[in-house]
Amino acid sequence: MNLPNRLTMARFILAVPFVFLLQESTHETMGTTFRLISLAIFVIASLTDFFDGYIARKYNLITDFGKIMDPLADKILVISALVVFVQLDYIPAWMSIIVLAREFLISGIRILAAAKGEVIAAGNLGKYKTTSQMIVIIIALLIGPMSIQFFNRNFTIAEILMLIPVILTIWSGWEYTFNAKHYFMDSK
Repeated sequence: MNLPNRLTMARFILAVPFVFLLQESTHETMGTTFRLISLAIFVIASLTDFFDGYIARKYNLITDFGKIMDPLADKILVISALVVFVQLDYIPAWMSIIVLAREFLISGIRILAAAKGEVIAAGNLGKYKTTSQMIVIIIALLIGPMSIQFFNRNFTIAEILMLIPVILTIWSGWEYTFNAKHYFMDSK
């Protein structure tokens, strides 16, 4: 297994302590400490995403494994954060559901492509979507459940910022589906 693929696998592994510590951040005495440690883990995991792609392209270490597992590792890390954010009331469930539904749809398209012997790598819009999600997650981890009142309702800062990744999620999902419509039309 080459270095970029090892970095991808590290992202899968780092998701476990990240989720555990983030869930533990509700404790009164150690909550902020757990949240900041989970932030550090998330930043390290996010950096592995940058470096695995950079190294793979620079040294021509791109593999089918990396094309499939790299976006999957991103999805696991991001969706893990969003699910816990729903639990912690940082964001509403519908935001997490939109992201999750898009990821299942795209994974389904990738499975259809794989059945035809094709591998579909992540596109630029999908990469922007993932980057925006990671940035919002990092900001949310930095500021915690901070909120503002708008139209007689409290909105968390994370909820407001998450609107950008949600829009990119919908847009990239539509683009991906549109570009892959031939997989749905083929009856074989």
